[in-house]
Amino acid sequence: MGKLDNRVAIVTGASSGVGRGVAKVLAQNGAKVCACARRMEKLQELAEEVQAFGGEVLPVACDVMDPAQIHNVVEQCVAHFGGVDILVNLAQGAMTYRPLLEVDDEYALLAFQSGALATLNFMKECFPYLKESGHGRIINTASAAGYDGNEGFGAYGMAKEAIRAVTRTAANEWGPYGITVNVFLPIITTEFFRETQPEALKSLENKTSLKRVGTTEEDCAPLIVFLASDEGSYFTGQSYMVDGGIHKHS
Repeated sequence: MGKLDNRVAIVTGASSGVGRGVAKVLAQNGAKVCACARRMEKLQELAEEVQAFGGEVLPVACDVMDPAQIHNVVEQCVAHFGGVDILVNLAQGAMTYRPLLEVDDEYALLAFQSGALATLNFMKECFPYLKESGHGRIINTASAAGYDGNEGFGAYGMAKEAIRAVTRTAANEWGPYGITVNVFLPIITTEFFRETQPEALKSLENKTSLKRVGTTEEDCAPLIVFLASDEGSYFTGQSYMVDGGIHKHS
């Protein structure tokens, strides 16, 4: 028996990186997953990989900046699986280095619309089903880039901090319906990063208390599974640093 048996999850930004890893681990724990992103071919690859170990993924192409496409994802998920119990928002654009003086309205709006606004729109579309579920779970994604104010990531960080704000508000407004809403801030690496940027990897490792940088499947996704499960029913409105101890709080 998996911790998420008979639960239905929507994962945005699921074609690669953290989103793909989270979708895979949710399926490994028994969830039926509706995976969405712009690249349908990558979602099909994920579905085939999950099917190989007996899981189920419904791939749905979606540009999260289009509210109609967000509505379509939720509609298809409900039609196929019967409802929504878990929403994991991972999609985000405007992730390249750009100093504040070079951030124009178009770039700032790209960050906000693809991140904070898309997150809110998915939350609103899923709300009726999460309420009906009786154990609705929302896990959003922020970033240490916003928390720390990293140079060159002002637009991205601004959008990510907005996601933390809407997470706290939703936790208060939707808690009476049994819906928990949390956000995590991952500092992890992909296999591609490890292979192509060894110096950057070493620098990041040295910043952690554990002297290693985690991966999605081994170090990040288990937190998501916990928050999405019955075990996480008393945790809400919180920001979780998944960073190997880089950020220490008293």
